[in-house]
Amino acid sequence: MPDGAGFQQSIASAKGRLSGMARKVGRRNLTMVAALGVGVAAAMFGFNWFVDGRFRVSTDNAYVRADISHISALVEGYVSAVPAADNQPVAVSDTLVVIEPSEYEARVAAARAALAQANGALAAERADSAWAAAEVRRYQPLAERGLLSPARMQQLRIQAQQAGGGAQAAVAGVAAARAQLQAAELDLAHTTIRAPIAGVIGDRQVQVGQLVRPGTPLMSIVPLQSVYVVANFKETQIERFRAGQRVTIRPDVADGLRLIGVVDSLAPASGTEFSIIPTDTATGNFTKIVQRVPVRIRLEPNQEGLGLLRPGLSVHVTVDTRP
Repeated sequence: MPDGAGFQQSIASAKGRLSGMARKVGRRNLTMVAALGVGVAAAMFGFNWFVDGRFRVSTDNAYVRADISHISALVEGYVSAVPAADNQPVAVSDTLVVIEPSEYEARVAAARAALAQANGALAAERADSAWAAAEVRRYQPLAERGLLSPARMQQLRIQAQQAGGGAQAAVAGVAAARAQLQAAELDLAHTTIRAPIAGVIGDRQVQVGQLVRPGTPLMSIVPLQSVYVVANFKETQIERFRAGQRVTIRPDVADGLRLIGVVDSLAPASGTEFSIIPTDTATGNFTKIVQRVPVRIRLEPNQEGLGLLRPGLSVHVTVDTRP
């Protein structure tokens, strides 16, 4: 019979063997669980890709855009007032710039006087024409009875024709004077430059006292209320793109913000076709480059965070191409 020390040693040895066997079983089970977890994750990923992921097309080559209105002068003159300040919201027809109008007011007054004079000349010519026509009608019976010489009758007819021609010329003069007045009034109206659209003032370049001429850039109006997104997708990505498809937009300005939009339209040509120097693919050193097609995306209105968007900001775009 073994002594006490040997018995304890035998028990310890048995415990060690049992512990080793348990560890082997645990590692085997852990490996099986891990493999099972990987398999389930792969299956879920594959299922998600099959029913959803394969229909989603993304790009980070996308930017916020707006149809910015560039304001310029239409008449020449010195600026007397600039009511519009930088970054100021404006509504349609708000006054932006005022050009000193006194010279144009004088032109309007002169044009009105010329029109009045032309109307007076027309009235006189019509009176002369009416008198000459009446003379012809009065002497015609006498000429028919031989009481008036044919030469005198011919002279009266010529005078009537000349008077009629003078009246027609006066009508043309009145039309010309009226057109000059309209042009002068239009120039006067252009001395007050108003906002053609609603938006926010930006890039203001004009100052009081500045001499401006037709075409001089003054400022821009950015319609922040109607911004949109232009995403430049690769030509290999747009096969299933259709107008009306749902789009998710992630602006770089707020990483956690998600906005919803829809595909509005696809550009009629790739971006290189609209560049100043289009790519010449007929050269001998041809290298194929995947082209990009601009896709315009309309943002759904009244979304929280929409006011953060500014033209030129970058966004990440994902289009859901499911039917």
